[in-house]
Amino acid sequence: MKPTWPKEVLDFESYLENDGLVCRRRREEATFGDKLLEYANADIKLRILSDRGIWFIEVGDVSAHTDEWYDAALFHDLLNGQGKDVLSLSEQIAVIKADWARIISSFRPTERENTHARLALLRKERAKRRFPSLNAEGGNF
Repeated sequence: MKPTWPKEVLDFESYLENDGLVCRRRREEATFGDKLLEYANADIKLRILSDRGIWFIEVGDVSAHTDEWYDAALFHDLLNGQGKDVLSLSEQIAVIKADWARIISSFRPTERENTHARLALLRKERAKRRFPSLNAEGGNF
């Protein structure tokens, strides 16, 4: 069977493995072609998923707020200032690679809570930008 993962994802997997992350989960769903890869080490977790052809790369903390995942665009905003809200797969990979060391250090015990709070605020601000009508209607972000 031919690999159904894009070459850039396969290359990114090598990058993650070279940095000491281990593949914890790999799943493909036939119905819609959805895909999920999850990598982790003792400090951080990262998942790559395709939901009906739309790719997402998200990073999470393995020690606190373990149900929270943050996408590459949010990390770009956190570490470099506001950028595009929606990134292509290749742009997401580029952001993660460019800021990988800083992403990891943002989840150090001394930084962890501040990082989660700032990412939550950035997520809320992005929702307000992307869905202004909900904001005008008193939507609760």
